[in-house]
Amino acid sequence: MSLSISIVAPASYTDSGTIDTAIAALEAIGVDARVPTTLQSPERYLAGNVAHRLEGLYAAYADPETQAVWAVRGGYGCAQLVDHLDWTRLSSAKPLIGYSDISVLLDQCHRQGLPAIHGPVMKEAALMQHESKEQRQVAGNQIQELLGLLQGEPPAPFALKRYGADDAQAPETNLEGPVVGGNLMTLACVAGTPVQFKAPPGALVILEDVGEPFYRLERALWQLVHSGAFDQAGAICLGTFEGCSPYGDTSLEAIFTEVLRPLSLPLFSGLPVGHGLHNRPWRYGTQGRIANGHLELKG
Repeated sequence: MSLSISIVAPASYTDSGTIDTAIAALEAIGVDARVPTTLQSPERYLAGNVAHRLEGLYAAYADPETQAVWAVRGGYGCAQLVDHLDWTRLSSAKPLIGYSDISVLLDQCHRQGLPAIHGPVMKEAALMQHESKEQRQVAGNQIQELLGLLQGEPPAPFALKRYGADDAQAPETNLEGPVVGGNLMTLACVAGTPVQFKAPPGALVILEDVGEPFYRLERALWQLVHSGAFDQAGAICLGTFEGCSPYGDTSLEAIFTEVLRPLSLPLFSGLPVGHGLHNRPWRYGTQGRIANGHLELKG
């Protein structure tokens, strides 16, 4: 099955050369990336004003020849769109794909009953032509896994480890719930707003981030905890925290455990999700099960 995917720019501006490289890489594996000539109309660091970015979304969902809508990058800007979105113009037949700042739209799509996939943004397809062989292979595998999800292939389990539990205890873990979450800082920044993140009952919440010192991550986590974001969650699962600066020898897991203590939530780490080398895709809101050191996804 060949795939045609509509490309959208709901957040920050992307260099056109990077987009061209990504298009070429996708074409080489048989993917038709539909990039409109009006994809971007730069305003500050944004891909366009609110109206321009909304029209790009509407046009992508209205295209009868594409099977998904793929954000070219994150950055900043998605939260600006939500108050103005006409959800009736977004088709339930097409999943929105992205991560980082796109986390806001993924969560809102899920609340509206629309499909969404937390996975690489479109510009990262350019990494399939990276000079590093490892980077090319990893990027290629992740893009192929994403295309597999779009074609209905079952996802492979994700390895993870429960923090504070030894190997003998790990097999006893058995948790089930919808898998949600995204970028920690992005979700914290919308706390207290109409689009604030609230984990559904029993949710397995995945969090990741990039380039933030530990104290800022702790601040963001505290904000989410005390805004009630995790009150009904079943577990917190850490993806990658690429380039996040530690403080002394205190681990990030230890900081999370301390801040999450009032909620008594189990903490897991090691998920290949986020801004690091590995960013495996997963369907936002799908049912997940944590058992035997793996997160198993049902769709």
